[in-house]
Amino acid sequence: MEKGELYIERRKHKRVEKKFSVIYKIISAEEESEIKQGLIKKVGESSDISIGGIRIEGDSAGKPEDIIRIQIFVDQKTEPITTFAEIKWVKDLEPGKKAMGLEFLILKDSDKEIIKEIVGE
Repeated sequence: MEKGELYIERRKHKRVEKKFSVIYKIISAEEESEIKQGLIKKVGESSDISIGGIRIEGDSAGKPEDIIRIQIFVDQKTEPITTFAEIKWVKDLEPGKKAMGLEFLILKDSDKEIIKEIVGE
């Protein structure tokens, strides 16, 4: 950031750095081959989470506007949080590893409460 620039937080929800195991698969894509590839579940890890979304890192990523199904394995819950999210951005981290910013499309009330507890809302 240049000297004199003002940083404005654009996020709607409080976000905390937290690592959870995740399993995800892309369920929407334009090309048939991408759809077939998307049927394979991928394993990754979260790097931060909020009530509105999550950042995950893994070896495979879709592209912005793709929809993915994600399972988040939270410590205090026996069943994973399972939901759908839209990819908002994708970033290369290192060869073979990408980060994705995801916006949750829907969350069960019980899962919202767990995430609120995690982020301290």
